[in-house]
Amino acid sequence: MTVLVTGATGHTGRHVVAGLKAVGVHTRALVRGETGDPDAVRGDIRDLAEAAEGVDAVYLLWPFFTADGIEEALEPLAGKKIVYLSAMSAEAEAEAGDGGVWGDVEAAVRKVTGDWTFLRVTGLATNALAWAPQAKTGVVRAAYGQAKRSVVHERDVADMAVKALTEDHKGQIYLVTGPEALAHAEQARLIGDALGTPVAWEEQPPEEAIEQLATYLGAEFAKAAVDHWASLVDDPEPVSLDVARVTGHPARPFDEWAREHFS
Repeated sequence: MTVLVTGATGHTGRHVVAGLKAVGVHTRALVRGETGDPDAVRGDIRDLAEAAEGVDAVYLLWPFFTADGIEEALEPLAGKKIVYLSAMSAEAEAEAGDGGVWGDVEAAVRKVTGDWTFLRVTGLATNALAWAPQAKTGVVRAAYGQAKRSVVHERDVADMAVKALTEDHKGQIYLVTGPEALAHAEQARLIGDALGTPVAWEEQPPEEAIEQLATYLGAEFAKAAVDHWASLVDDPEPVSLDVARVTGHPARPFDEWAREHFS
């Protein structure tokens, strides 16, 4: 068996590669630059013809904010097992019938293969790395400090992916979350604990947050993100037991993630 891992040097992909190698699965890592890894292949997610040749399964990460070009990108993966890193919002997108990047990619995957597994995450704990420069000053300024998120450790996502790639999880949709829903401000406090210095939360006006995020997310995506945070103040993200059910171990808590990344 050979597995192609896209986004192989990213937050989840590098752990997927390590996990597959640990269980003896031959891995082909798609990278954009030189890594020195003899099993790596240089390429682009939009052109998988060469990278996908001869592989049996694919860990798919689509790194764009729109699904433009997804159908053409997936053509070389026809009939192969695909484990796609999706998002919880894909379900809402599908019910609303208005697409959205995750829902559109899921739909495209279903068209090219019947052997698919979707890992729908609420959010990755690694997104909190964006607060690192502020945290080191002792204050994190962002919107909706009481928005409660069940963000997941990237290694738990990778553990789920390895199971889905090496076992029969055909047609399964998993909700991949951390073990509890923590407020943004509490996440910042735990980062402070890991740093060994207090980190306070400073509430940022939503309009200012949208403007700031729009510089790299785009205006539409930034507004959707901030609106989502607003909804989580009174309606926290759900907590799923799928990580424990599939991997056999409980989801790693945020404080463990913070110690690994900020200590």
